Amino acid sequence: MQCDVSVINDYTRQLAVAVPWVELEGKYTAFLRKFTKKVKLPGFRKGKVPPQIIRRQFGPVAEADFAESAVQEYYVAGLDESGLAPINQATIREVHFHEGESLRFEATFEVEPEVVLPNYTKGLKFQQIIFDIEDEDVVQAVEDLRRQQATLKTVDDGAAEDHFIMADLQEVDEAGTPLIGRKVENQYIQLTADGPFGGENLQRLQGARSGDTRRVAIPSETGPPTNYELTVKQVTERILPDLDDAFAKQVDPQADDFEQLRRNLRQRIQASFEKDAERRLTREIADHFVRGANLEAPASMFENYLENVISEIQRDGIRLEEIDREAVRDEHRASINWNIKWFLLRARLLKEEEISVDDDALKQRIDELAAVNGQESQRVRDFYRRPENRRNLKEELLTSRLMARLKEYAKIKVVHKSSNELRKVGGK
Repeated sequence: MQCDVSVINDYTRQLAVAVPWVELEGKYTAFLRKFTKKVKLPGFRKGKVPPQIIRRQFGPVAEADFAESAVQEYYVAGLDESGLAPINQATIREVHFHEGESLRFEATFEVEPEVVLPNYTKGLKFQQIIFDIEDEDVVQAVEDLRRQQATLKTVDDGAAEDHFIMADLQEVDEAGTPLIGRKVENQYIQLTADGPFGGENLQRLQGARSGDTRRVAIPSETGPPTNYELTVKQVTERILPDLDDAFAKQVDPQADDFEQLRRNLRQRIQASFEKDAERRLTREIADHFVRGANLEAPASMFENYLENVISEIQRDGIRLEEIDREAVRDEHRASINWNIKWFLLRARLLKEEEISVDDDALKQRIDELAAVNGQESQRVRDFYRRPENRRNLKEELLTSRLMARLKEYAKIKVVHKSSNELRKVGGK
């Protein structure tokens, strides 16, 4: 067998295989013997048709069937000989075979591109921003908990700002004619000045009671507003609980009083800020390698990743026929390419640094997670009995160990900023 490899691009290879007849003759004779046993012709017992008649009447079919199985056999042999590992199904072309002649074919497929790492053990510099908690963060957290514990009270004397309305919304045209199939029922709407039902809509809904119908116009970022007939079913207001020790114990079993709740919240928020800082640093380190890599994402990997994105969209309740595939491709192109490149770079870095996670390390991590979750520990263990969840946890541990190693090589400047700056960015 002769096997020649051509490099099409960084990730595409073409395998040209030629197998001489002398190597095929015995296999073809055995194949033809089995083929003959299946043939039944008038005047002959099944399997007893003479070889010359088989060749005359079924020669092209027999050759095609043999070539199909032989191509697969010698394709695998060609991969072994060349040391290539395809990441997609090969395209087979230019298949040629006739009895007494060589078998020839071409197989085109993709491989993971060669990843060349820069000298990353020296000169790595990163800045890590850690936001420090302010009193306003604790106040906001308390208010969030307060709203979560609020109760709703029916309002009989008409809607006002900050009230909630449960209503049916029927879309109408400019003339007020209802549009068939454009009705949503039992929608909860909060009347806030800065929301879609603020401004003129808020004025129109002031004083609305159960059974009232009002016309509202919802603004659009890309076109004219959408008009609705809003039919009120119920008006309620939110009754917030008092901020006292009883409230503290209700929302936080680890708090003995309201001041303890505030201290607990401060610790948890600061821990969250620090965790976010680590997450951002991890992304920045990965991005450093992705930006510096002369690497192209293989087309088959891109398509597989795109299918995963589309599956996620379907899980959100969007039907496949409603998904604009090309629009999804364009929207997610940059993130898909980034993720594929980091996947390839990460694999190369793990190999270079000889980082691995064995079963004992995986078990230890599961034990830690179970211990942290207290009463839910058994549920945690059941969750990680599933092979997919164990694989995901293993990948997380690998990434964590890799990042810890890369941070050892890097100079990291830690900068503390007030969380007020974070709120300013969020406001923009």
